[in-house]
Amino acid sequence: MALLGWAAMPWQREILETAFEIDPATGLLWYSEIVIIVPRQSGKTSIVLPWGVHRMIMWPDRQYLLYIAQTREKALEKLQEEQHHRIAASPFGQLLQRNRTGNTLNLTNGGEHMKFLNGSKWSIDAPTENAGHGGTLGLTVGDEIFAQKDDRLEAALMPATTAVDDAQSLWISTAGESKTKSPFMWKKAEAGRARVELLRADPSLLNAQRMRTMYVEYSAPDGADPDDPLTWWGCMPALGYTTNQTKIAAFREAMQGGFLRPFLNWWSDDVEKTWKIPKERWEHEAVVDPGSEVARDEVVYVIDVAPESAWASIAVAGIRTDTKIHLEVLADAPGTDWILDGDDGLEVPGIVDLVREAPGPVYLEHRAAGFLLPKLLEAGIDARVMTAANIAVAGPGLLDAVLNHDVVHLGQDELTEALKSASTKATDAGWKWIRGKSMRPVSALVAITYARQMLAELLPDLAYDPIAAFRAANGTTKEAG
Repeated sequence: MALLGWAAMPWQREILETAFEIDPATGLLWYSEIVIIVPRQSGKTSIVLPWGVHRMIMWPDRQYLLYIAQTREKALEKLQEEQHHRIAASPFGQLLQRNRTGNTLNLTNGGEHMKFLNGSKWSIDAPTENAGHGGTLGLTVGDEIFAQKDDRLEAALMPATTAVDDAQSLWISTAGESKTKSPFMWKKAEAGRARVELLRADPSLLNAQRMRTMYVEYSAPDGADPDDPLTWWGCMPALGYTTNQTKIAAFREAMQGGFLRPFLNWWSDDVEKTWKIPKERWEHEAVVDPGSEVARDEVVYVIDVAPESAWASIAVAGIRTDTKIHLEVLADAPGTDWILDGDDGLEVPGIVDLVREAPGPVYLEHRAAGFLLPKLLEAGIDARVMTAANIAVAGPGLLDAVLNHDVVHLGQDELTEALKSASTKATDAGWKWIRGKSMRPVSALVAITYARQMLAELLPDLAYDPIAAFRAANGTTKEAG
């Protein structure tokens, strides 16, 4: 690590010393899989880099490393801005092989990689079932695997590692969005926790041949006070080294509920809060219909994007045969590069195909998704930016519609999960959802909220009337329940 420009923090040193333990019977590495769940700002990159360099140069035969992040776009950003930059600036830069143009980073589209003089290769790939095909791999790194919805990526990589006797798979991430939205990550956490409890009960099992997975988790205990600095010191291994209490306090103040998952490693399923839209009303039989469909031609779409483009959603609103508004999440996935044309690997459609199948305007909030506007217009899509007035009444409008059974949704998990932990902010006209301060991405919830509002704007007879809503809530018009 020192040759890369930094000293190992105690937690990193402990992990490296354990992960590279040797099987005395074979002389090969004992652990074939390492799962690390660690809070944000803990130094994930600074442990992945020396791990990778060690694999590239310390084996007698050339080695192959494959790095995978939430999306290929994120993996390429890491390769360019951090991995290659730091290696090239260190003494190890002399071990990088130059290509015909004299560069040590090869950026051929679809084949981006670094190659070392001994033939070892450090490359990236997309997180799909096709990852790693066509070669053998000594080290696979899955960074921020909370975005993985199933184990297809792992299934794709395993055959490529079986031909290397001491291959390792490193999965390193913060906690998942939820147990249902991040099932692959949760499966690793659940199995790891169970393994830890077993070994606590019987330490002799550490020598069992089947114990080849190393599991490390830094998280705050259930019920701990998220505002207490002692909670932070107990679960943030980089605190006091590369970050400080003042910075963490600032993050806590700014992020509110959004602080709990990335910094305390709490799964949002375990952090229940009061629903802004009452749970019993959202799940009422008059509001939930898994077979609901749009019956009229008028539909509107909304694209919403989470902070830092970490997640995005596409929703639609239309009219049913009973004149109620149908609300549906059509796509919900990590990143934003799938929004236009979809992604077969993520199994999500793109807005181009959706609009082609059922034409309608596409709305977005400029602050969250305005960067998509030029691409949407270039693709021939009727893309429109919502006004501040639209946004101001959208939240209260959805609440009123749910209370009065004027909308119907499919009961999709994406919405239920978001409602469990969504945070709100008071506005002059009422309130709105807050993306960055919620426990998990709420882009799906924001999208259907805006879709209902914009359909109401398109069809004025459906528009939210604050005065009528007030009268309804006080029993002077139709009942709210």
